[in-house]
This record gives sequence, C-alpha cells and structure tokens, in this order.
Amino acid sequence: MKFVSKSKLELADTMLPDLFIVNHMNSLEPIDVKVYIYMQYLSKNNEEIDSVTMAKKLSTTEQEISFSLDRLQSEELISKTTYGFNIINLKEVEINKLYTPKVEPKKTKAFVEQEQARTLAAGAISESFFNGLMTFSWYTDIGILFDKYKFSEEVMIALFHYCDERKALNKKYVYAVAEGWYKGGVKTFEQLEEYLDKITKFQITIQKISKALRLNRNLTKYEEAYVNKWLYEYMYDFDMIEEALKRTVSKSNPSINYINGILSNWFKKEYKKVADIQNEVRQTAGIKDNTAKVKYKDYEQRNYDNLETYYDNL
Repeated sequence: MKFVSKSKLELADTMLPDLFIVNHMNSLEPIDVKVYIYMQYLSKNNEEIDSVTMAKKLSTTEQEISFSLDRLQSEELISKTTYGFNIINLKEVEINKLYTPKVEPKKTKAFVEQEQARTLAAGAISESFFNGLMTFSWYTDIGILFDKYKFSEEVMIALFHYCDERKALNKKYVYAVAEGWYKGGVKTFEQLEEYLDKITKFQITIQKISKALRLNRNLTKYEEAYVNKWLYEYMYDFDMIEEALKRTVSKSNPSINYINGILSNWFKKEYKKVADIQNEVRQTAGIKDNTAKVKYKDYEQRNYDNLETYYDNL
C-alpha cells in the first residue's frame, strides 16, 4: 500500500460507509474493524505503510494483520493488488447488485462436492468444539483456512482438535498452528500424521540432549537448527547423537556446536550407524598395535660379548 502524509495537523474526517456497519461489521473480529477503518484513513490521505508499522500503530502483531487482511478479502471489503490493497466501493457494489442481472457461473461437480464436504466439516467442528454454537465469524475463518492452506476436511477437524486439547481454541493460536502445518507440507491427514511424528521425535531428542548436557534452559533457535540437521539432513537416530554426547564427558562446558563438529565429521566420513564408529576405533587401535610391534621387531639389539672391555671404556 503506497501513501505519503499531507499534513501533520489532523483536522479532517474519515468517512465510513453505512453498508459496512449494517452488512459487515457484526461478522468481523474487532481487529478487522480497526484495520478496515485505518485503511480508510490511509487511502484518504494517500499514505504509505507496511504491515510491521501497521501492527505497531494498532497494537497488534504482524501475523494478526495478515489474518485480518485475509478476512477482509473474504468479506469482499478489500481486494489485493500488485502494490497492496484496494478498498472496495460498497456503494458501487450495492448498485451493481440492484441493476446488473445476476449470472451465476456454472459450478462443476467437483467444486460442489468440495463445498459440501467443507460445509460438513465446519458443522462437525461446531458440534464437537462449540456445542453447536459456533459464531458466524468462525465459519468465515474456516473458509479462509481452507482456501489459504488447502487442507483436507480431516486436517481441518484435526486442527481444531489439536488446539482444543491444548486449551487454546482462539483464532490467533489456530492460525499460528495452521501456518506451521502448512510450512511443514501438510495438506492431507497422512501428511499430518507424518509431520506430527517428526515434531514429536524432534522434541524428544531436544529433551534428551538438554538432559545429557545438563542445560537449565531451552535451546536457542540456532541450536535447534543443528538438531534438525542431524535428524533430517544427516538422518541420524538418537543412538548416533548419544555417541557424540559421550565424547563430551571430558569437556567442562560442552556445547551443541562441539557436538555438531563431531557429527558433521562422521557424516563426511559417511558413517551411518554406531557400528561404523566402533569399526573405526578398532581399526585405529589395530594400526597402533601393529606399529608398536614393528618398532620393537626392527630394534637392533647391541651385542656386548666382552662386558669387561665395555665397563673399562666407561
């Protein structure tokens, strides 16, 4: 959205369409109303702003601004453009409804079946988690989640079950979890199961590492990135990580970075399991043993046949 301030003294008024108050405001979240009014003000003054600044101005988060813009688009109050957003002229839309003949596009069978399945999923969510009293705004948000993340109906129901189990069935948390699942490549229920197994494995590994190193803190995001690399790039089981942890016994302050050096070295050597490391230890021990034998064998013993002469020379 592009804008430039005209004056430091704000004495003008920002007009708000009655159609917004009558037809839209009741179905929006409070943050959506704030964002919409603020956008009306910005567009009137031709000001420029980004989502980070807007979040600060409205005392919210950048993520909340993003979710709010999605809902406003879903309500057909704004439309996305190459450079930002346009505020839709509600009066013009209303006039077009009155005087333009309605021509409904023909819906394909697949589209109709998808709509029906999504409606049933939303109904199941309402019954299971809201005692059948889910608000209209939640139905709008579920529609946005379906369109934005392309979740299957089973994944959508699982999303609400996941948040409900954690006593966090609010829109901020639901959207945050949905974003995480989407970034994890989740669309189908099978992909969700695989993703959750991966997350569980990751968390258990972090707990074991923290316990082994006696860390009285959470791992930093950089340390977690190392663990993620060991598990999913190196494809190491915890047995390999534990073997590296054993090599920190002599260290006074062992670090994740030190363990990463050990594991990265093993990965370069193409070690895949603990047995590969043990073979190296045995081979190294064998070479040292053979070297010692060779040195002893090749030692030329001095011959002291005439000891009397030897002592005389001392």
